[in-house]
Amino acid sequence: MLQGAYNFRDLGGLRTRDGRRLRSGRVFRSDTLQALTAWDVDHLRSTVGLRGVVDLRLEEEVLSEGRGPLRDVTEIRYANVPLKMASTEGVAPELVMSELYLGCLAAEASLVVAIEKMSEMAEHPVAFHCAAGKDRTGVLAAVVLRLLNVADEHIVTDYMKSAQAMPRMIERFRTWPRYRAHMELAPPQVYAVEPAPLLEVLNSLDRDHGGAHRWATSRGLELSRIERLSRFWLE
Repeated sequence: MLQGAYNFRDLGGLRTRDGRRLRSGRVFRSDTLQALTAWDVDHLRSTVGLRGVVDLRLEEEVLSEGRGPLRDVTEIRYANVPLKMASTEGVAPELVMSELYLGCLAAEASLVVAIEKMSEMAEHPVAFHCAAGKDRTGVLAAVVLRLLNVADEHIVTDYMKSAQAMPRMIERFRTWPRYRAHMELAPPQVYAVEPAPLLEVLNSLDRDHGGAHRWATSRGLELSRIERLSRFWLE
């Protein structure tokens, strides 16, 4: 859909358990927006009507990599809500991704703030992203979609679409020093797309927290925020 972001996609069309759908053109997930082309910017402004961006990258990532050309688009609101991933030092390679994802879920303050920011922006199209648009973005997407009552099979199917974009993103990351250095140290599982880690997040929401709504409200997310997302994002 975009030339400079390989994992940008519309969440519209995903079905809820009660038969509703997410509206098309309202909420998008993406990899980093730092390399958007002039065509991309015009498309996002004029065709998509994008008016909000929630960036999950760490502050030092934003400083070193930049926000890209959307930085100069005044009508698009921007919020950096850093979502720090857990350390996996000493973790067996086959468990790394589950540890990373559960660590993101445990970073509850950042997730709640990100959802609040999206709720504030929900009246107009909004996008949320990290670097690859797979891990931090994937965990936030899973929580938000669960709050909107999207069925787990659709959450996982959407997550797995990132596999199509990963080869291009890996080649790109090899040309960007920050991410090239990370790739040299990380186990290969970090740059793979498998359903098990996301399923662990979804299972944890139920097993350990009593469901997504209880997880969110017990951490200070007001029901009115969830209701606002439903009002603007669901058909």
